[in-house]
Amino acid sequence: MISAPLYSVWSVRYRVGGRARGAGMGAHGSVGRVRVVIAHDFLETWGGAERVTREMALAFPEAPVVAIMGRPSIARQMGIEERFRAVLPPRRWLLRHYRALTPLFPALVGHARIPQADVLLSSSYAFAHRFRTPNRAPQVCYCHSPLRFAWTMTETYRGSWAPSRPAAVAFEAMAAMMRRSDRRSSRRVDRYLTQSPYTADQIRRFYGREAEIVEPPVDCELFHPSDGGPGDYFLLCGRLIEPYLRAEVAIEAFRHLPHRLVIAGDGPSAAELRAAAPSNVEFVGRVPDADLVELMQGCAALVSPTLHDYGLLPIEAMACGRPVLAYAAGGALHTVVPGVTGALFEAQTPEAVAAAIRAFRAEDYDAARIRAHAERWDRRRFRRRIAEIVRETAAHPTAAG
Repeated sequence: MISAPLYSVWSVRYRVGGRARGAGMGAHGSVGRVRVVIAHDFLETWGGAERVTREMALAFPEAPVVAIMGRPSIARQMGIEERFRAVLPPRRWLLRHYRALTPLFPALVGHARIPQADVLLSSSYAFAHRFRTPNRAPQVCYCHSPLRFAWTMTETYRGSWAPSRPAAVAFEAMAAMMRRSDRRSSRRVDRYLTQSPYTADQIRRFYGREAEIVEPPVDCELFHPSDGGPGDYFLLCGRLIEPYLRAEVAIEAFRHLPHRLVIAGDGPSAAELRAAAPSNVEFVGRVPDADLVELMQGCAALVSPTLHDYGLLPIEAMACGRPVLAYAAGGALHTVVPGVTGALFEAQTPEAVAAAIRAFRAEDYDAARIRAHAERWDRRRFRRRIAEIVRETAAHPTAAG
C-alpha cells in the first residue's frame, strides 16, 4: 500500500461563495456552513483546466486546493498560493518528468491524505476525480476529459510514446489497466459536470454516467478587443505537448505560406518543434496573461489544429474580437460559428490548415459580433452555477459509492 501524505497538511473550514453562513441546516433546508476541498491534477503550467480551477477557487475563497503536484509560480498566478498543497514536492526533475510516473498515480492519489470536507469539488482531466476525503464526502467532478491516453487517444499516444513493438505491448496493457481503474473510480463521483455535449458523450460512453453541461469560464474583462486593427501574423497557443496540440501540423502548413505564425506556450515538445520550424514561425514561450491578451488582440486569427474537448483559448481569442480557424471536431463545433466567429477545416493536416489560411480574409469578420458571441462564457455565470451545485450536493448527497 502506498502512503501519500500531502507535501504540507492543513484543514480549513470556509464560507460557501465567500458569504458566511450558520452551522447546520436551516428551517427551510438551506445549506449551512459547508467545508469544501478543491482537487486538481497537475498545476504544472497555465492552461484551460487551471483557469477553470481558479474560478472554482474564487467561488470558494477559503477552500484548500490540492493537486498531485504543481509549481508554486502557477499557484501564485491562480491566486491560491497560500492554500495550495500538493501530494508530491515541486522538485525540478519531478516537474520535468512527472509523466513517467503515470502508472503510479492512481495508487498515489487513492491513498493521499486530504482534509475532511462536506463536498469535494474536483477539476479533472486525468486523476483528480480519484481523490477521497477521510469522511468520504460527496464529490462534484468537473470533467475536462476522461483520461485521454487511456480512452480517446490511445493509438496516437502509443505511436508517439511507444514506437517499438515491446513498448507498444506494454503501453496497451497499461492503457487497458487504466481504463478499468478509471471506470471504477468514476462510480464514486456523485455528480459529473462538463463543458460540452462532446465531453458529456464521452462520459456517458466510457463511465456510464450522465453529466450536466456547465460552460467553462472566460475572463471577459481581461480578454477584450483593442482599438487597433489586426496585425499581420496568425497565432497558435497552448501547452506544447505532442501529439495532443498538433502544433507540428500548423508549423508544416506555414512552411509553404508567406504569412507569419507566432506560437505562445511551452512544454516538453518545445525544443523539437523549434528545431523543425521554418523562419516565418516565431516561438515566444510561456507568456503572462497581459502579453497573451496583446498577442490575441493583434493577430489576424487564432489557429487551432487541436482536437479540443472544449478549448478556452479559442473563446478567449474571440473575447478579444479575433476570429478562430479551428479543426472541425470536438469543442470547436460548439464554440466556433462559421462565417461569424471564424472558420472550420476538416482535417488535422498541413494542407487543410494552409487552405484555411489562404481562404481567410480579416475584413470578412466583425470584431463586435465576435466579442458578443464570447460574452456568453463570462466567468461570473460559471462561478454562480458551481456555487449552486455545491450547495445542492451538500444538502442532498447522492451516495454514489
